Amino acid sequence: MDKRYVYNKQAGALQEAAAPAADLRARAMPMRMSSAAQSIAPAQMHDADDLVAPQEQRADDVRLARAPRPGDDGRDPTRSTRRPGMFSYTIEDGEHVLMIHKDGTMEELVGPKRVSTFGRTFRRMEHYVAHPGEFLVVRYRDGRQEHLVGPAHLWLDPRKHLSATREEGLQLAAKEAVVIYERAASGEVTRRVLQGPAVFVAQPGEWLHTFSWHGSTGAGYRKVPNALVFQKLWLMPDQMYHDVEDVRTADDAVITVRLMIFFELVDIELMLATTHDPIGDFVNAATSDVVDFLGRNDLASFKLHTDQLGDLATYRQLTSRAEQCGYRIGKVVYRGFDAPPSLQQMLDQAIESRTRLQLERATQQQAQELEDFKLERQLARGERQRTDGAAEQAHALALQKARSVAELEAETARGEFQRTQRRLDQERAVADERARHDEESRHLAALHKLGVDLTALLTQHRADQIIELRGDGDGAHVHVDAPRRPSR
Repeated sequence: MDKRYVYNKQAGALQEAAAPAADLRARAMPMRMSSAAQSIAPAQMHDADDLVAPQEQRADDVRLARAPRPGDDGRDPTRSTRRPGMFSYTIEDGEHVLMIHKDGTMEELVGPKRVSTFGRTFRRMEHYVAHPGEFLVVRYRDGRQEHLVGPAHLWLDPRKHLSATREEGLQLAAKEAVVIYERAASGEVTRRVLQGPAVFVAQPGEWLHTFSWHGSTGAGYRKVPNALVFQKLWLMPDQMYHDVEDVRTADDAVITVRLMIFFELVDIELMLATTHDPIGDFVNAATSDVVDFLGRNDLASFKLHTDQLGDLATYRQLTSRAEQCGYRIGKVVYRGFDAPPSLQQMLDQAIESRTRLQLERATQQQAQELEDFKLERQLARGERQRTDGAAEQAHALALQKARSVAELEAETARGEFQRTQRRLDQERAVADERARHDEESRHLAALHKLGVDLTALLTQHRADQIIELRGDGDGAHVHVDAPRRPSR
């Protein structure tokens, strides 16, 4: 049975820095995309191999899916372990069977049960199961269609059911959204936007909007129409490469300008109402801005003012068109330019000559700087030597001065000590002499009190000649003793 709801789980992103598109195509053919599904509308019944896989996607958005196997339409693989008997038919526990009578009427039997086979035939009812994240597409014989969201199960009754198929729900991660259309019973078609994280289960009469935008085909970054086909919008900031080819400068030089454009979808409803291909609009607007910029500059002026290609003010048409489409341009990065082979050869020769001259100038400048460096080092060395000699002389003079001051202070202290010592010795001698005299005075006083003639005592054997004056007041007598002669 063909799938009625095929999921191409490819996000509408322009991550061109991921794996090459040819590799993505080769890997996408035998596999089904994961991450977030893009449900094809019921009116567009395609097989998985017929889907156009977008060429610009993150490498980690592609992962291998399990290979399809028979009975992977939701049919319960459990089978009865008992065969019908000759006279009776056993219905196991949990099994549903249609019992057909001779008159054509049918009766549904639920096991466990054992019934007679006489005049009866039996048809086993198929069991379909949908787990969380899946749903059952049930088609009725009267033309109705019902979707049962898992976890759910159904016993297919041929009296009212035509077919049943299990399908996967559309998983939306954060910052992802889909545009859903619904046809009411009255025939009116309405539109709504579902943003993730969520799981979308298409109901009868619903289908998703399919976007077909400009994108890269894998050969460089040239954008071609309808190269990016998807149904899930990416609301995260994104970027794309864009090469503005064959643009003429004011002096008729033909070059290719390489850009990287960062953008973000901020208003889905405005985007749906104003454009069917915003990437194509961005490409045209950016090309127009670059053509206008190069038309006002020759090649030499362009190379001097390439910094302006990284300023959003240069891309007035791009930013204006993005706002009209519900997008916001974050920034534009200038990635360089390419020229035709003939012009590129002249540019390479000019660059080579200019580089050679710059190298020669740098060599001469380095040689002169080396000489200046040597001279400066010699002058600095001489100045340092002079400074060190002066410092040594000053240190020697300071040491000599300190030594002289120390010697002078020591001599002064020594003289002061000697003077102090002599004074103390003299004072000690005077004190000793005074004490001796006092002692003699006391001794003589004691002798005088005893009636000793102090004069005779003091002069006895002490004078070579004694002159004595004697008198009683009326007159005096002089008595002179002859000098003594030393005995032989």
